[in-house]
Amino acid sequence: MNELLQLLSFQHGTLSSLKKLVSAEKQALTDQDADTLLALAREKVTCLNNLQQNDQKLANHPDKELLNTNAELVQKVEEAKAILEQCKDINNQNASLIELNIASLNRFSQAMQMSRNATSLTYNDKGHTSTISSLGSNLKA
Repeated sequence: MNELLQLLSFQHGTLSSLKKLVSAEKQALTDQDADTLLALAREKVTCLNNLQQNDQKLANHPDKELLNTNAELVQKVEEAKAILEQCKDINNQNASLIELNIASLNRFSQAMQMSRNATSLTYNDKGHTSTISSLGSNLKA
């Protein structure tokens, strides 16, 4: 049982770290800080791998049935599940922020295209307008 307590304590600590990471990720998304997002993504992958490995150890433990019968262990499992749910909730909020940022970037890109097209309006030798800039492409010395 002592080993199960240690595994659950590690799981609890790792989930707490994950919660801090996804909260920091949310702030970085709000601030549109790409460098921080990249660093957090690497840490998040490491944290998720640790969770998966520890979860596998718990699943393969010979006394795993104690996780459902021992009151102390049941409480630890419930606490871990609560933190996991909080992580999932924050992660879903982050997904919404990402979608909003992508939509914003798409609108910005469209505005830039329209601006580029409007400022690159030229006339050819027949007086017709063209948005394809040919400035300097048919110069002959």
